[in-house]
Amino acid sequence: MAFPRLIKLVLVVGGTAVFVRAQSSPGQKRLTFDVASVKPVSVPDGVILMEDGRVGVTKGSGIQIPPNTGGPGTGDPGRIHYPLISLKQLLRRAWDSYYSIEGPGWLDSQAAAVDATMPPDTTKAQFQEMLRNLITERFGLQYHVGKKEIAGYVLTVAKNGPKLQVSADQGESDWVRPAPPTRSGPDGFPISPPVAGKMMGTNRIGDRVRIIAQQITLQSLAKTLGQELKTTVTDATGLTAKYDFTLTYASLEPNPPPAHLPQGLEPLPDLFAALQLQLGLKLDRKPLPVEVFVVDHMERTPTGN
Repeated sequence: MAFPRLIKLVLVVGGTAVFVRAQSSPGQKRLTFDVASVKPVSVPDGVILMEDGRVGVTKGSGIQIPPNTGGPGTGDPGRIHYPLISLKQLLRRAWDSYYSIEGPGWLDSQAAAVDATMPPDTTKAQFQEMLRNLITERFGLQYHVGKKEIAGYVLTVAKNGPKLQVSADQGESDWVRPAPPTRSGPDGFPISPPVAGKMMGTNRIGDRVRIIAQQITLQSLAKTLGQELKTTVTDATGLTAKYDFTLTYASLEPNPPPAHLPQGLEPLPDLFAALQLQLGLKLDRKPLPVEVFVVDHMERTPTGN
């Protein structure tokens, strides 16, 4: 199914870039879901909407919240089912290129249930445009893009050069899920059968973390490192190939080891040391300019379906 492109105008008002959606040219059609439902939802007592989009449930409450599922790159690409999602996380899924979403405090606590269908071959970019249009229509969203400077990191090649295996397949591959593990290794990490395609998975066992990547660019690695460090990491390695690699390190957040973890394991290096030792890369602290998504107006409750 072919999708038209939408035109956006950028106005500069008082030094701030404001994005204004232009009317489509003749023959163009707005990207929309085939069918979409957006309903307000009350967050049950004992349920916490976490900043990273996960839903926390108080232990012993007996509450079960189905996960938010579906969309491009998942096992159910033709639909999304978000039974409980904060408005901030809904905005994040539609506009994920910004450093942060800023607006009223209730964006974190106000929730919605969203169900929508789309052609199974919809790309992520097309899906996000559909979701943006849905949010704008149902919540009356108005926003602008601001800029600020943060303390981030730059990913570069270490002194002795990279220690990376170039992927045999440098073409455009589909994302695949890691295969279910068949056993655990002597270090406690699960071992999965090999799969064909692009893949990056993270295993956490107590305070021990392992990232396994296949056909992954260093731009993607930088994004993952940014999520781990809770800041922005930019790729300045100059390396443009796709790589297969494994990175094992001690988590920045100490967690008690699980009971099944083998005893007497050697301590792991922290993330910064592991990057140099295992991949021949390094992280340098540096002030970085970032763009933030600023909500000027958004209704708490969506309009009717």
